Amino acid sequence: MRVIGVVLMLVGVMACGSSSPTAPAPSSTGTPSIVVAGCTQTSAAPTTPLLSSPQSPYYDQIGVARTSDGASATGFAEVLAHASAPDATRLPDGSLGVYYHNGSTGGSIWMGRLTGSSLTPVSMITVDGIAGPRWMADPNTDLVNGRVRMFYMDAESSSVRRFCVAESADGITFTTRALAIEFSGGSEADPTVVQLTDGTWLMAFSRANHTGIGFARSSDGLSFTAFATSSIGVVPELAVLPDGRVRLYVCGGGSVNSYLSSDRGTTWSQEGTVISRTATGRAIVCDPTFVPSDGVFVFKTTDAM
Repeated sequence: MRVIGVVLMLVGVMACGSSSPTAPAPSSTGTPSIVVAGCTQTSAAPTTPLLSSPQSPYYDQIGVARTSDGASATGFAEVLAHASAPDATRLPDGSLGVYYHNGSTGGSIWMGRLTGSSLTPVSMITVDGIAGPRWMADPNTDLVNGRVRMFYMDAESSSVRRFCVAESADGITFTTRALAIEFSGGSEADPTVVQLTDGTWLMAFSRANHTGIGFARSSDGLSFTAFATSSIGVVPELAVLPDGRVRLYVCGGGSVNSYLSSDRGTTWSQEGTVISRTATGRAIVCDPTFVPSDGVFVFKTTDAM
């Protein structure tokens, strides 16, 4: 699960991998329009391939399945090997993008386009003029006001964990926007964010070295305040249902399970198993992401323990 990638990130190595095309050389040109302390990117990740061991997260795979209601997914297919921590969203040009960690380029975050059951790598992302920033992990993306908004974990500090926000007009070139929330101790990971029907925003994240879930709220979608914790799973993904309820996807027992909330994420009731590891032939199914408009469920599969 992502905990492996997080530990590696803290020693300066980005998580996960793929056999994608050669990336462009890192660049330090460009000036962000907003300088955000602790979030603005200043250095690129190494470009040395990180495909060292089949028991590492660099040997994960990205899988897809189809769902009509978001509650159960079928028709599993692996679409990209040696790639991890995927997150899917509709892009400004109308295509379906998947962001993931690419171990063949030092673990940097890449964007690929998903068409049916085919995921085509496009490019590593650039943030604040830096191609393939060094300390970014666990991307969570959504199309907000025609732009891709990315929440991610900044793992540069071993004592302070930050979730940051960056935005892009094309899905590849990003600019830092805000520091969403900060924690002491450096063990939180995997942020996921949705806007609720009342206009406020809800965040969920893995807490305490992947021993549970934390929750935070925001009025503007940029600055969040933590308010609750739970032990119902790890590596969350949030989705808002048409009736206003919130669905929470979490990893547990090697599968992806779902929970529902009718009170803006204050309490949760168990719903069911969305996709089981037995449906994939892999030891672990995790890192769920759901695109309601397309009925697409994207996730990680792995045999690394």
